[in-house]
Amino acid sequence: MIKIFQTRFGGLDKPTNEQGNCFQACIASILEIPLKEAFDCTPYGPSEKGTPVEKDSWYVDFNKWLAERGLASIYLECSRVVPAVTQILGYHLAEVKSTTLKNGESHCVVIHNGNLVHDPNPNSKANLDYVFGVYLIVPLDVGNWKNLIPQNGNSYDQARMD
Repeated sequence: MIKIFQTRFGGLDKPTNEQGNCFQACIASILEIPLKEAFDCTPYGPSEKGTPVEKDSWYVDFNKWLAERGLASIYLECSRVVPAVTQILGYHLAEVKSTTLKNGESHCVVIHNGNLVHDPNPNSKANLDYVFGVYLIVPLDVGNWKNLIPQNGNSYDQARMD
């Protein structure tokens, strides 16, 4: 994981080209790719209220984008308190309550083994006090992964694709 920072910071009340790209920065960070190469969900606009994320068009396209890289995303909706799913080993995205947008909007951060390790907003003071959900990034075919079972009992860092 390398720390990539977002370049846009607006909320949902801003035009699409000004809305924050924290999700894109988190994906770039986890996959260690330039920001401009990472999937950007902001052109899709806000989700329809009440639409499950798995049915949302941006999420379907995001999984198609990940599939081209041998990966997939599984979204786990959480209660508003720190859920057990934040303890899942590896690097993932957590959707948390924004500390900079004051209207209850969400913000994405990178978690590793349950700990917040990167906030893509350099001005934010994100925390895991209020978690909306976790985007697990997983291999499409676990048969292509080496050392999937942790050797030291607490990390999947040895996992590598063939």
